Amino acid sequence: MNITLDQARALDALERHGTLVRAAAALGKGHPAILYALRQLEVQVALDLVDRRGYRLRLTAAGRRVLEHCRRLLAAEADLIAACAEMRTGWEPALRVVYDGVFPDQPILRAVGSMVAEGAPTRIHVSAEFLGGVEAAFARDDADLMIAVLPATAAGVVATRLPPLRALLVGHRAHPLARRRGPLDDAALEDHVLVTVRGGDPRLALPTARLQRRVTVDLNDFHAKRAAILAGIGFGWLPEHLCRAELRRGTMRVLPYAHGHEHLWAPRLYHRAGARLGPAARRVAAALAAAPA
Repeated sequence: MNITLDQARALDALERHGTLVRAAAALGKGHPAILYALRQLEVQVALDLVDRRGYRLRLTAAGRRVLEHCRRLLAAEADLIAACAEMRTGWEPALRVVYDGVFPDQPILRAVGSMVAEGAPTRIHVSAEFLGGVEAAFARDDADLMIAVLPATAAGVVATRLPPLRALLVGHRAHPLARRRGPLDDAALEDHVLVTVRGGDPRLALPTARLQRRVTVDLNDFHAKRAAILAGIGFGWLPEHLCRAELRRGTMRVLPYAHGHEHLWAPRLYHRAGARLGPAARRVAAALAAAPA
């Protein structure tokens, strides 16, 4: 079967305008050309699509069914024309971004929101993962940009440093560790529940990696971890932006661990070597670079 767009347009125009003459005028062709296209379409599908018995041509039931599929072809053509027009403006057709959920999402979302408000033609997809899941999603989804706290292990990627993230070892103000005075040693922390995200990762190089953990609560993301710490279930590391308000209100307290109660993470923005960053990708990258530490 070799249905052409001209045949699809002829059937669509006949149904829209009601007569061959009006359909031909709408398409800028003579009505014999429209009639020929309709007959060729009927030959292709081996069905009677047009009822020619009356004064006016009408679509048969089969004609109406075939018209539905013809309009899908015409819609696909229109989408292709629009996509090519967008690409000629210099914007990339699509941008896929995956980021570590420990990273503040406001800079990313603000950049995306401003592009949407401006009518940028790029289709943007943003998703969050955590720790090792970020690089796995970058590879699996063939993403264009990756914001990761852990260093990438794959070859063929280019890294740009982003402002550091400060992490703090915190607990609820009513937690026994928060009520103790003076520095806390390993033995003090080992008696309590350490809350982690997906088991943590040795590449984070946290001071508490030295602890002999008796009990851990392993959660899927840092927002769940924050909720667990607020509930007094245990203590753990949180990025400062996720606990700043609670620290100001006194709901959480920094735990004075003898081996360090704060830690700096070094997030990076990655893209594939040799890939040209279009305007949308550059806007996201600029927003991330300008984000406050």
